[in-house]
Amino acid sequence: MPSTISNSLKNFFFPERSVYNYSRPETPVEGLALAHELVLRLANQIEVHAADAPYPHIRRKLHEIAIQKLDSAKRVRTVIEKLGEKPRLPKGEPKTGKNHWERLNLDLQDQIALDDLLFTLELKAAETPEIAKMVEELRSSQRSHRQILVDLVAIADPQATQT
Repeated sequence: MPSTISNSLKNFFFPERSVYNYSRPETPVEGLALAHELVLRLANQIEVHAADAPYPHIRRKLHEIAIQKLDSAKRVRTVIEKLGEKPRLPKGEPKTGKNHWERLNLDLQDQIALDDLLFTLELKAAETPEIAKMVEELRSSQRSHRQILVDLVAIADPQATQT
């Protein structure tokens, strides 16, 4: 039992790194296309996780986050296409966890990665006003999602067998 707790804590504080390379998009438009891909991937993942949430109020909250992310992705897609770039679509299946707490933790870790990318992109996109404005709007729309996910992880029981 102690190893289970220590493994859970280790995985929480030191999650596995993603196999995707989000580090350095070449241009601000490519960065925006990458942000679109990440927002869309996370929206789909959260929607899948919402379906498996153990309580209706958590299911509703996750569903709301997913809808907001899909709306953000639509706005970003419009800007990308207007700038002559093709939006990137997410590849692969959503990440899964063995219980509700692990799924929420995966969502939180992916939200943190998205926030970091958007911060970096906002700094790089300063010379392109249209992209800078879109990234700023995207960052502000994503801000509350991180806190909601933190709150949901905090109240979820990592030892529970909630499915």
